[in-house]
Amino acid sequence: MKNLRLWLVLALFLPIITGFGETPPETAQNIEKRETVLFPKDPLFFAPLASPKEPRTHVTWLRLNLPGKSFNTGSVGFGESFGLVRWPGWGESDAWQLGISGAVLAQFNLDANSKDLINADYIIGFPLSYRNGPWSARARLYHQSSHLGDEYLLLPQHPELKQSRINLSFETIELLGGVEWEGIRLSAGPSYIFHTDTGLKRYSVQGGLDYLSTKPVFKPSINPFVSVLCHAWEETDWNPDVNAKAGINIRSAGSIKRAIQIYGEYFNGNLPFGQFYKLRAEYYGAGINISF
Repeated sequence: MKNLRLWLVLALFLPIITGFGETPPETAQNIEKRETVLFPKDPLFFAPLASPKEPRTHVTWLRLNLPGKSFNTGSVGFGESFGLVRWPGWGESDAWQLGISGAVLAQFNLDANSKDLINADYIIGFPLSYRNGPWSARARLYHQSSHLGDEYLLLPQHPELKQSRINLSFETIELLGGVEWEGIRLSAGPSYIFHTDTGLKRYSVQGGLDYLSTKPVFKPSINPFVSVLCHAWEETDWNPDVNAKAGINIRSAGSIKRAIQIYGEYFNGNLPFGQFYKLRAEYYGAGINISF
């Protein structure tokens, strides 16, 4: 509980830390219009690039290390966040944005002859974002359901991977606050599962640190980045999960969102793969992410 209180205090006070830097230029220009905009192309809140549950489209090779066994895993995601409407806030430089987001996140055993599907997570949500200068916030209501693959259920598995099928389905409200300063982005906040068919414990917290270089390394649109996310959940006794990514971000000159990230990744903690959330392991690998 002491760790939970610390994270909650951080989440509450992070958004009111101001004066650290400037709003990203493209976002600032959209806010300055001071008018309601349908289908805005760029976000107001920037989630950590290392977050494994954000709706993104990616293909990643992972070396999954379990107690007594390691094997190659293919992790894929098909998803995106889409802005529906943006409207001015109460001040002269703030704005609100409502969107919809969804994703299918799946893992495959690349060492199996049939490249068995291990697990698939289905996520649909409605994020409400707010920005005022360098700080921002997001409230997201989302549903997640997880399903084991047919080949996984039918074929013999390593003992560490044996799982009895459960109906893992829940609805969550997530609150995150963020602040930016010269390429550094901090974010933190709690989540609460308000409905579940599985009897899960309800509270979790996360905190993230991103650094996206403001100086290009080759052309104006190619910048290195580093992202670290720490997550803890009451269901797994608050044992921390750490996910880290580092690579390059290749961005369109006309949009802050439209980009490709090429990265290396490392994870240590309770696996973020659906019904395997109680299995503590680590993995590392490399991949590519496409943001539309």
